[in-house]
Amino acid sequence: RVSGGGVQQTPSPPQKVDTSPGAASEALLASNDRRDVPPNVIQGLVKIMVGGTPDKRRKATIAMCNLCCESTQNRAAAHEAGVVAVLVGMMREANEDEHLRRLATACICNLSADPPLKDSIAASGAIQYLSGLLDPPEDSVDAMAATAHAAATLWSLCVDMEHIKPMVAQEATLAALLKQLKSPESFVRGQACGCVGEVCIGIKHIKGQLSRLGAIPSLISLLDEPEHATQRLAASALCNLLANHDDNKRLARENGLLEAFAKLLKSTRDEAVQSAAAGGLYNLVSSSDRARLEQLGVVQLLRKVPISKHINVRLGIKEPKKIG
Repeated sequence: RVSGGGVQQTPSPPQKVDTSPGAASEALLASNDRRDVPPNVIQGLVKIMVGGTPDKRRKATIAMCNLCCESTQNRAAAHEAGVVAVLVGMMREANEDEHLRRLATACICNLSADPPLKDSIAASGAIQYLSGLLDPPEDSVDAMAATAHAAATLWSLCVDMEHIKPMVAQEATLAALLKQLKSPESFVRGQACGCVGEVCIGIKHIKGQLSRLGAIPSLISLLDEPEHATQRLAASALCNLLANHDDNKRLARENGLLEAFAKLLKSTRDEAVQSAAAGGLYNLVSSSDRARLEQLGVVQLLRKVPISKHINVRLGIKEPKKIG
């Protein structure tokens, strides 16, 4: 299983003036500072995000994004200060400030790392706006970045939160995610893969829904990506779609997944990619595939990868009896 990481903006350094709470918040505007700060500083930034000038709102959102990138303490303080509702409001400002919307999406992505905040974000109505960002009307830099952050946020919200997955798995949202598997930007493709792979874990009808929307052939095509991260995420998503789902296994076979996984397993030198491909093969095959896997020359490789070390059992290969 995989999950999304934090997002960090890279603005200019802050100009510190004095140490009072209000001034401290002002001093952090557009800062890349990620240390723990007092709650009143977080509260000051939230006030600027709500009522500052357009430029100060953007800078305060950048500062908040970075402060929430790694610090659980800052994320909790931001939650307490009501930042989720503020960020959802910013995401609604579609026609006013596209750059601010992008920054708000990056910030909410960082907040989505913690379980209490996942529930708060889901309850705030943010999923609706995040879903809308997956299919922007134009491919500007800000729109593409917001799409990547939105996919990463939805991915993060689904991790270990079974009750949130159906909220994300709306038909239009899944269709938009699958569309982004063909994005010209590899980072966008990777975030979409991660979300597809996470939202279906343990929920059979979502696996079927994704399959009907064309997820399997789209993901198979990404196994030939030059970037290891995208290969791994696509292979992991396929592995999850196949688990305990016979219809998806049948469709995957028809689309050549067995051969595609075998090719990737033999060609990659990246251990994470190898593990994802081996896990996918392990989920896909049965004893009837033994001859084909031996022909493809991957049985020995599967035995060596920890996730598929029991491939002999799956293929019905009897272990040699020990003598003595």
